[in-house]
Amino acid sequence: MLRYFFMPFILLASVAHAAPLTLGIVLDQNESFTDQATNQRYRAFVKDVEKSVGEPVRLQYFKRGFAAIKGAKDGSLDMVFGPAQTIANLGKFKFEPILKTEEKMAVSFVAGPNYSGSLTRKSGAKLGLPDYESLVGGIARSEINSRGLAKTDFSEIKFHRMAEAPLYGLKIGRYDLAVASSEEAKTWTAANGGRIVSTSATVPLRALSVQTERVPANIQQKLSASLQKGNSLNLAMNTASKADFKSVASMLNTTPTSLPGAKIISAVEAKTLIEKGIPVYDVRHEEEFKKAHVPSSISVPYNESSANEVDFDRGDDQFSLNNLPKDKNAPFMMYCDGTICWKSYKSAVMAIEAGWKNIYWFRGGFPEWKEAGFAIAKKE
Repeated sequence: MLRYFFMPFILLASVAHAAPLTLGIVLDQNESFTDQATNQRYRAFVKDVEKSVGEPVRLQYFKRGFAAIKGAKDGSLDMVFGPAQTIANLGKFKFEPILKTEEKMAVSFVAGPNYSGSLTRKSGAKLGLPDYESLVGGIARSEINSRGLAKTDFSEIKFHRMAEAPLYGLKIGRYDLAVASSEEAKTWTAANGGRIVSTSATVPLRALSVQTERVPANIQQKLSASLQKGNSLNLAMNTASKADFKSVASMLNTTPTSLPGAKIISAVEAKTLIEKGIPVYDVRHEEEFKKAHVPSSISVPYNESSANEVDFDRGDDQFSLNNLPKDKNAPFMMYCDGTICWKSYKSAVMAIEAGWKNIYWFRGGFPEWKEAGFAIAKKE
């Protein structure tokens, strides 16, 4: 009986195969695997894929992007079709996007007719957002983080499973600010007044990414060419690459661009400080440090469990401040794995809160150091 209970989640798209390719599909916020029309549409799409690759393809649905990312990480998925923020996070598991939809979107923050404030610190605004893991919700969270805003800067932040709920809340005066796609925001303000406070960059709506070690280049080419000619989802698609999703990954994961109490520095500035003998702390995992690190840096791993947010829960993480200079006026530097790595930000915040006064945050971290062409050290 259990086998039949799980059938809506995992479907065999063709006859049994010793090791069929598995396609993970991340459903849109308003889609459901229990809906017959949705099932029919995606089963037909799987047949398109099977025809292109010449072998059976197994279909697995995901309601949440993070679950598909986990599947990519543990090796249970060979292909993923989903929203831009999911595709952007698959690259670290040797996935490459091969197709993207022509349809794109941007995200806007909308102020109600009676609200004169903006998206600023200590605004005290009531903010309504779509689902936490939706593309719109994800980009909105990124915008909040990039501005260095915390939950405490708002009197209320509420996420909604229904995409239209934030704008409805704005209309009835429930919220001061709401988040929606840029097109919905334009339509809403034209009909209800108010104004658009800010709009993000445009990103692809959905895309198809494949695991390059398990899906050969010739199969990738056939799949790309076939689905561009036509597909059962009736989506216009173009060839894609990692570059198309670089900005998406940055938007969704980027650390704040300012940190009160610390000075943000570049790779060139970091090199100058190191040459002056200022201590530099690498807060990445110890295994990453052993593989390669900035010369003379000291490994002080930051064990991270908290959310990537400005007002992260310090109690969820572990970091030993005892490794920092005893003199809280002494200068030192912290770095990790680039602008999408929050460990150096969080460790710097903890140090600031504990009273250290002269902190340099190398926000670009090890990736920026390598791109600058500077020497790299390894621990034998």
